[in-house]
Amino acid sequence: MPNMSPAIVLLLTVTMVTAAQAAALSPDIPAYFTLLKTIAEIDDTPATGLLWDTVRIAKDYLCSVGSSKCDGIRVFLLENDLEQVNCAKVPDQAACVEARKILGADQDISDEELKSTLIAYADKVYKESHENFMTLDKLRIGLIDLICDSEPEENCKKWRAYEGKAEHWEDEVKKGSHPA
Repeated sequence: MPNMSPAIVLLLTVTMVTAAQAAALSPDIPAYFTLLKTIAEIDDTPATGLLWDTVRIAKDYLCSVGSSKCDGIRVFLLENDLEQVNCAKVPDQAACVEARKILGADQDISDEELKSTLIAYADKVYKESHENFMTLDKLRIGLIDLICDSEPEENCKKWRAYEGKAEHWEDEVKKGSHPA
């Protein structure tokens, strides 16, 4: 590859291999990361805070009443929390400790492997119960409707795009092959 340093070629190769390994672990990972990228593009808005805060409050409620939907939403939120931290660099961070505990993983697990394995576990939880999807769908759709009623059309379009990507990810989880 002309004009490309060997370090960049190595980095790209490692990235492609890591992505391929993650996709093999859980085929919906590309759709999931597209979903995360979409939400990151509209991050730091009052609407984004509304969405995450509402899902966290719903998780707290579902877990406090012992709902079977608690685990799915808890793992979904935990994976989002892990996106904010590198567990290899900060292994004692609360989200990292909780993820390793849920997965029964030791502290030597790489950051990438921890996140990919947690996504695969979340997929398994969601695939086992359609109710988990329905709960998140109701929250997401209702909040996006509220956002679209309250914000300019440009913002609404971004949120509708996010909604479409979320539905695509859910479809991938439902049909994908997920580890036990």
